Amino acid sequence: MGKGRPRFGVIDGLDTIRNIEDTRQDVLKMREYVREILTGERSFSMRFQSIANVFGPRVVGYEMLTRFDLPTNIGPDQIFLEADAIGLGAELEALILARAFKERRRVPRDCFVTVNVSPHLLGQPILRSVFDRDLSGVVVELTEHVRIVDIDALRDSLTWLRARGALIAMDDAGSGYAGLQMITQVRPDIVKLDRELVSGIDTDEVKALICASFGDFVGRLNGWLLAEGVETQAELARVVQIGVPLVQGWVIGRPTLQPEPLRADLAEWLRSYGESRQIRLDCLTILMDPVLIETETSQPTSDESTPDVAIRSGETPADALVADAAMANTAICVVSPNRDIRRVLLPDSSGVRVLAMSMVAHPEEGIREVAVRAINRPIETRFDPIVCVNENREPVGIIRMERIINFLADVFADGGSIVEGVGLVDGVGNACSIKDS
Repeated sequence: MGKGRPRFGVIDGLDTIRNIEDTRQDVLKMREYVREILTGERSFSMRFQSIANVFGPRVVGYEMLTRFDLPTNIGPDQIFLEADAIGLGAELEALILARAFKERRRVPRDCFVTVNVSPHLLGQPILRSVFDRDLSGVVVELTEHVRIVDIDALRDSLTWLRARGALIAMDDAGSGYAGLQMITQVRPDIVKLDRELVSGIDTDEVKALICASFGDFVGRLNGWLLAEGVETQAELARVVQIGVPLVQGWVIGRPTLQPEPLRADLAEWLRSYGESRQIRLDCLTILMDPVLIETETSQPTSDESTPDVAIRSGETPADALVADAAMANTAICVVSPNRDIRRVLLPDSSGVRVLAMSMVAHPEEGIREVAVRAINRPIETRFDPIVCVNENREPVGIIRMERIINFLADVFADGGSIVEGVGLVDGVGNACSIKDS
């Protein structure tokens, strides 16, 4: 190398060494933060972020988020990742979950809470001990930071959680490892759309099409779709048009120290927007009949189709339950202790039919979409009734397929048509009349 010639190689090498050393120091700091959190030397708190049913419209749940007392340039995700890297991930998540369950008592009784957990840690004894309680009204959200290797172990853990009443949510659908195959294997009750799919959805028709397709796919698996990261009213309007029932994001509410209801002005806007855009004029509520709920106290046998294995709460045999359904002329849903719907007893002119459960829907879903889902069921269950459940998967009503068919027939007989999307209008754009069926 000649005299006076800059030695770029040496300078670059020194910069690289400095960067490596800075990175090493950052890692050591975060590991120290993790240990301080676990020992109580560094504090943390919980925040509540609202989840709204936009067709209600009202808040139906809250995601419980963690905020650590840390420098502002370090996010919670970095701490969880570092804790996992040094083998303390389960301990940190157990600590957070224990705090979340204590804070849960501040949430209204008719709302669920969502807690986050890494799926690869679910089998750890320390997490099992925290989850070993009544999990009714709790949604366990599987985060997607690490690839799921042992799907059988995950299924076992999810079965264990569901037996305690938990619902399962899958985060970031449409990105990372949350592919369609994983959704079919996990069968989550709630699927959360990735924020990247939601951001700018009001001006990106490709994103809108993908979200609508996800909604159809998840609906066929008897799950709910949730759009998170909705930040603007324009994005909110678009996801409402698509038919996404659950929404989370800054436009609904930012994370707060106390659970907060839906703002009155936003609730009014959602109602008026739905009316002006003909959104959900054909919701299932208008066709819903009441349903009674009975809890099954025995373990189901391998033959799920056998009606006489169902035992009613109070040790009443199933034949008495059938008699009750006939006498009351009201459908009865037989549910397991963890709220799985085992079968439906449906009175009709020929007696009482005992049917295995084949499909659930939300009362505020559109008749058009539900009819499409129902008619694509296997032929042997295609015309079975549909059980309407709320956000906590509790039966609130039942709909006979005959009522859906009669309703749609009345619409077309009156010269109405199904609008592309969800609304029902007549030839001049007015809401169709609804006849008794």
